[in-house]
Amino acid sequence: MLKTSGDNRLKVILTALSVVTITFPIVTAGGAAAAAKKAAAKATNSNAKKVSIEVEDLVESGVRELSFKNTKAAIANFDKAISLSPAYATPYADRANAYILKGQYKEAIADCTKAIELNPKLTIGYVNRSWAYNNTRQFQKAVADCDKAIELNSRMLIAYTNRSHALNKLGKHKEALADCNKIIELNKDFAPAFVNRAHTYIGLGEFQKAIDDCNSAIKLKENYTKAYLNRGHAYRELGDIDKALEDLNKAISLHGGMASAYYNRSRLYELKASKDLETAKKLGFVKRDDNDKDED
Repeated sequence: MLKTSGDNRLKVILTALSVVTITFPIVTAGGAAAAAKKAAAKATNSNAKKVSIEVEDLVESGVRELSFKNTKAAIANFDKAISLSPAYATPYADRANAYILKGQYKEAIADCTKAIELNPKLTIGYVNRSWAYNNTRQFQKAVADCDKAIELNSRMLIAYTNRSHALNKLGKHKEALADCNKIIELNKDFAPAFVNRAHTYIGLGEFQKAIDDCNSAIKLKENYTKAYLNRGHAYRELGDIDKALEDLNKAISLHGGMASAYYNRSRLYELKASKDLETAKKLGFVKRDDNDKDED
């Protein structure tokens, strides 16, 4: 039987999920994983006693496959575990992680809902479903699931993180700020909390505070794409186009598949071009028609 510790088990899942949650706060291993898994393990202990070693092995194997982002193999393991023990909540919640990695949010929500029906105290079921709700822009539902997760475990960083994201999307920046502050109170080394708070400060118009938080996140996690993206946004709002472009270039170099970074950079180029043209006119440059050559 595989011997994966409780904390490491969720760490594996959250590390895999960090790949697909880059567009919203959230999710790395570290302190958040440890706090989350302790609650999940406690909630499932009585449930786990009712299943066979074979089923436990299948679930652990599925989690291990997730660590390598082998979603097909992970799902196959969870499927078999469910077929052998359909009343066991854990493999449903774990399979939801694989579906989130694949972008199959409808299936993830269905699995989490089933897991919660089987074990209403399975904290990670609510957290996973909140991820899926956030990704499908069902922010009120995400808040409700995070509320429940926090009720079950008031120290679960990921629940506060996901809730702060949803609250920001709902325009409730002051409430989101309270969640971000709570996360940092619980774990000052959790970089996503600073990125989330920076995003919140941007919503509140406190751009220098946003920059300071992004700096803190980058100190904790040097190549943190979202930190550079948010800091670039704050610099743009303060009118520092050059620094904003530098940060967006860095974000794109780290994660070339982030469409929002390219879009924001294109807007900065337009703004920089407009300012350059305005400066040229102030300096007396006049172009009579489009056929004229630029002056040296």
